[in-house]
Amino acid sequence: MASETHNVKKRNFCNKIEDHFIDLPRKKISNFTNKNMKEVKKSPKQLAAYINRKKQSPGSGGCDMANKENELACAGHLPEKLHHDSRTYLVNSSDSGSSQTESPSSKYSGFFSEVSQDHETMAQVLFSRNMRLNVALTFWRKRSISELVAYLLRIEDLGVVVDCLPVLTNCLQEEKQYISLGCCVDLLPLVKSLLKSKFEEYVIVGLNWLQAVIKRWWSELSSKTEIINDGNIQILKQQLSGLWEQENHLTLVPGYTGNIAKDVDAYLLQLH
Repeated sequence: MASETHNVKKRNFCNKIEDHFIDLPRKKISNFTNKNMKEVKKSPKQLAAYINRKKQSPGSGGCDMANKENELACAGHLPEKLHHDSRTYLVNSSDSGSSQTESPSSKYSGFFSEVSQDHETMAQVLFSRNMRLNVALTFWRKRSISELVAYLLRIEDLGVVVDCLPVLTNCLQEEKQYISLGCCVDLLPLVKSLLKSKFEEYVIVGLNWLQAVIKRWWSELSSKTEIINDGNIQILKQQLSGLWEQENHLTLVPGYTGNIAKDVDAYLLQLH
């Protein structure tokens, strides 16, 4: 009796479970028909023959992507076309790049490199000149004019001479005693180089120095006595005459330079 009751309860429980699963919603696969199932069950040879028929059928087209075989077949034609397109693109891009206006950085790169190179050269020149001027200043502070003149003759740097000579010119104009006639005679070759310079500033510095020297020792230079106690006066006189025969064309220069040259010429004409 107890076993019958147990079997009845078991059947009722199973019926409830069955009813529960029957009521559950089920996922429908509407696109997967029996025809598809038959095609899937085909053998590999049958499947290959089926694919070939699909490719040859009118509705499939030359490049139908409905199956993997056609996808690979279409992809086989792509590399050549893509290779051609990429080659065309590269040619066009290079042409367009050459036709476009250059960027400012590339356009002026050569100019900036040249200017930078000039700056480096100028920095080296200024550094060297600064060192030489410091040496000249050392001699000047010691009032060792003879050593200063010897140093200027040794380095033969007209830039340093142009910086130092105006100081000596002022001393001559003020008739300072520590600048001797012998130092002025020694400086004449450098002054001659200044007068031949293409820079007007150099020419003016040289003319100012000549004018100051002539005025400083004009009484000795213009002396009519045949016997001159200082041999440097005679040397100076001869060198001034020879120098001015070559540089008297400076009187034709207009402006301040020509005016100083005319003043020097007026003095030297009296020595002949």
